[in-house]
Amino acid sequence: MSEVSMDPAHLQAEIELFEEAERRGIHRTVHAGEAGPASNVALAIDKLRAERIGHGYRVVGDAAVYRRCLEGPWHFECCPTSSFVTGAVPLTDTKHPIQRFCEDGLNFSISEDCPTVVQTGLDGEYALLRRMGFNEANLARINFNAAQAAFLPETEKKKLVDKLRAAYGVPKTD
Repeated sequence: MSEVSMDPAHLQAEIELFEEAERRGIHRTVHAGEAGPASNVALAIDKLRAERIGHGYRVVGDAAVYRRCLEGPWHFECCPTSSFVTGAVPLTDTKHPIQRFCEDGLNFSISEDCPTVVQTGLDGEYALLRRMGFNEANLARINFNAAQAAFLPETEKKKLVDKLRAAYGVPKTD
């Protein structure tokens, strides 16, 4: 879905669609806060019942909404290369919002976004993160976040997390 629409009739139709998806047990990701304001992230959470937020960089611009996101269960799917290519995060910014996400412990992961447009894959995204100062522990945490936020049945999610534990040499805590 594109950035949350503010047209009341369209918005009401989207709300009803997402309410029905929730009733049917369908997982929900909403693209919000990439180009639009932080209030779109709040709308995605409150009205569209999002479990995951696509991008969400502008959430850092509203302290109250950002605090909720830090304390809540929502997962942010971030694509750093496309954020620069699309202008969602200007190249002149000294700090990318995902750097703050990492520092503050926000639940986020890294994805590739339109590799045919941005000309990079996940390896390229991780190389960019390293140039931005992310270390291997940060990347491991990002991968665990992604696995734990995966829209998988719990048994499959547990297997995925166990594979990551083995790959990173992290002992099981069960």
